[in-house]
Amino acid sequence: MADGERERLLRLISAHVLEHGVTSLTLRGLAGAVGSNHRMLLYYFGSKEALVGEALRAVGDAWFPGFASAWAALERGEGPLREDLQDVWSAIAAPGNAPFLRLFFEVFGQAARGDDRWAGVLGDIGDWQRPAAARFTREGLAPAAARARATELVALWRGLQMTLLITGDRAAVDEVQRQALDAFCARVG
Repeated sequence: MADGERERLLRLISAHVLEHGVTSLTLRGLAGAVGSNHRMLLYYFGSKEALVGEALRAVGDAWFPGFASAWAALERGEGPLREDLQDVWSAIAAPGNAPFLRLFFEVFGQAARGDDRWAGVLGDIGDWQRPAAARFTREGLAPAAARARATELVALWRGLQMTLLITGDRAAVDEVQRQALDAFCARVG
């Protein structure tokens, strides 16, 4: 029963943070929003930050399954590099992902400001370089070069995600991404 209640709360919490964000999140407010109390949330999740970390992972897993599978396909190398990279971008920038991306960048911003409470929350969620670097190594780059190119690619995509969120101009962002990806693949391949 306890695991069932924890999972129920996690689903409700995930939906709440996806809709409302985390910047002004309090345990008491969150508990009220999901029909619980703050002590139960601490019992099940340990801390607000651990709870938010689990909620972010749950949001990604439940609402955006194509996102993780595109990264896994890139790492496995199922198709030509250019196509696999485009599939990852398409999964990242899918219109339905906007709420998750806003939440991700909200937490990312808190961690970037040096707020240690959020630093661990980004762990797996922020580790996009690893599958890209693994693929680039298999494409023939030395490990250090593969890591550098993976960092470059992730920085490009994060900037484009922010631009997409801010401008809403999908056609322009997709065109910039297409051109940048062509140039990137010419250098990597």
